[in-house]
This record gives sequence, C-alpha cells and structure tokens, in this order.
Amino acid sequence: MATFTETVRTGTVSRRTAMKTGIMAAIGLPLLQVKAQTNQSAAGMADSSLKTTPGLLALIRDPILNSALYHSPRLRDPEISPDGAISVNARWERGEAAVWFVELQRYAGDLIQAGIGAGDLALVQRAIPAIRWGFSKQGPAGDFPGTGAPFHSTEIFVADIARGLSLLKQAGQAQFAGMVTEFTPRLQMAARWLARPDISEMGRSQNAPFTHRNYILATALGITAELAGDAELKVAAEACVRRGLQLQRADGVNPEKEGFDVNYQSAGLLYAARYYPSCTDIALRTGLVGMLQKGGGWLRNRVGEDGNLVVVGSTRVGGQEKQRWGKIKSVNYMEVLQAFCFAGTITGEDKFRQTASLIAHAHAPIGPDELA
Repeated sequence: MATFTETVRTGTVSRRTAMKTGIMAAIGLPLLQVKAQTNQSAAGMADSSLKTTPGLLALIRDPILNSALYHSPRLRDPEISPDGAISVNARWERGEAAVWFVELQRYAGDLIQAGIGAGDLALVQRAIPAIRWGFSKQGPAGDFPGTGAPFHSTEIFVADIARGLSLLKQAGQAQFAGMVTEFTPRLQMAARWLARPDISEMGRSQNAPFTHRNYILATALGITAELAGDAELKVAAEACVRRGLQLQRADGVNPEKEGFDVNYQSAGLLYAARYYPSCTDIALRTGLVGMLQKGGGWLRNRVGEDGNLVVVGSTRVGGQEKQRWGKIKSVNYMEVLQAFCFAGTITGEDKFRQTASLIAHAHAPIGPDELA
C-alpha cells in the first residue's frame, strides 16, 4: 500500500506532499479535529447503539474518510477499460491474462461510496459500466460462468455492488434510480445462487479456514435482501453472522488459517460493520457490537506509533500469499481505515477513531492496493 515514504506512483513528490499537507490540515494534528465533533454522538451511541442503528449512508459520510480516502488520485483513477472491465479483467480482454474474476468489478462499489461521500457524482457515473460489465457475464442460474474462484469471487462482487446500490438508494439520487432498479434483480439472482443449498454448502467448505468470509457473505446476502425485500436471503445472512461470531477467540482474534492475520482481521471488521445497518435481530446486533469491540481492540494493539500494522505472525500477509495477478499481498489500508472509522461509529468508542486518525496521517491519500 502506498505511503508518503514510498515511490510515487500517481504524481510527483511535490504533488503528493501538497496533498498530504492539505489532508493533515483538514484532519488536524495530533488527532482529528473531528474527534470533538463526534464525541457527543459517540457518547450517546455508547448507551444506545443497540437501539439506534447507524445507516450505511451515515457510516460512509465520515470526515476522516472524506479527507484521507475519497480524494485519493489512486482511488479516482483506476485501470478501467472503456467497456468497464477492471484491472486483470481488462488485461484478460486484451489476451494478457488467462482468467478473469468477477470480484474485481467490486471496485464499482468503492467508486459509488467515494462519489456519495465526497459529493462527486462523476465517480458514480464511472461505476455504471463497471457494474454492467460484471453482470454481462452472469448466467441464467445467477452465477458467473468462467470466473476464477466462482463462489468467493461472486460473494465479493455481490457484497460490494449491493453496498453501492444501497448507498445510491439511501442518498436519494434520482438520476441513478434507474440504475438501482436495473441491477437489483440481477444482484438478487446472484445472491440466491450463493444461498442455494448445494452452492452454499460448497461455499462453507471453501470458506471454513477464513473467518472474515462469513461477514463478506452476510453483507452480500443481507444488503441484497434489504434492497430486494427478500426474506429468505435475510435469514441466510443471519446464519452467516452467527457462524462468524462463534469463531471469534477470547482475545478478539477472528481466525484465518488457524492463526491470526492483521489484514484479514480488518477485512472482517469492515464487512461486519457494513452488514450491521441491515441487521434487525437484536441478539445479532449485540453480538456484532461485541465482536467489533473485541476484534477492533485486538487489531488496534497491532498498530504501531507510525500508523503501520505489525504483520509479524500473520498467516496470510507478509509474504505468505499473492494477489490474483501475482503480487505479494500486503496490508490494505483502505480497508483498515474504514474498519476503524466504522467500529468507532457503531460502538461509540472514540479510541477507534483515534487509531483511524493515526492511520490517516500515515497513509493518506489512500488508494486500493489491489489495483496496483
């Protein structure tokens, strides 16, 4: 993940330094000035977080994210082909890659979130062909024949496109109402394929070593259920959450490959937080808040004073695994920052926002490493 001390990939050093200076001024030193603005709401939420569920729109309209994430040149200018194929998928179209992955089209959800969070609807417009490209590969059963890693790739795509469509609907953007109407049935088809008994059993087997995937699938099924008014998907999403909650260890670790992984710990927290606004079961909401408190507390203790996560001992990042296109996996600070912001809002614990501030100072402007 690019930091200000790494090689500049999106502009000159002076441009990046100037952007960092502007971001730091907007954020405030040594902690975010927004801390004072959010203390009252956080304190109130500490007592009533189970009674008042923050909506997904409220979660993403966060001053920290607006300053450190939504204006990142890397985030705003990904590799998207004219017809909407993203990253490896664009290379696959050119005959430069052997396989495509529908999950890579998930970046459309990030564009929508950044566009709504920053009030820049041109970013939403860029997301439309990316979503359409993904659904152009959908088969009559709701799956995506030919994609690599069929179950996992599909659950990621569904989770992030559902997030984007839900944000558009909640924001009341009339010019994109047709987009929500067009894509929701396709999304529901894909979610129902994931929830089909034979397919879901296959998915559970493949996902078993990875706790965070329970929350990805819960987000995919739960937000889609909310968009489509699908009661069966809602129940299936709740089952995923229960599995995830049962796996958390006493110290707060959500296991990955029988150990811990700082990067995927943050991914699990993030997707659980994205699902949370769609959850109507009081017991599950209570469990999710507790999971975020424990899991976020453990992860927070792995953040150094320099704003970097200590990866030593992790089972998946730090040299153990590679991305789809061969690059060694590293910490995705785009997800880490959101995980701490959302955990702070949902739990009402300001310590998480302080950690988000530290990470923002160290890494902003943040762009998605998976598109590097």
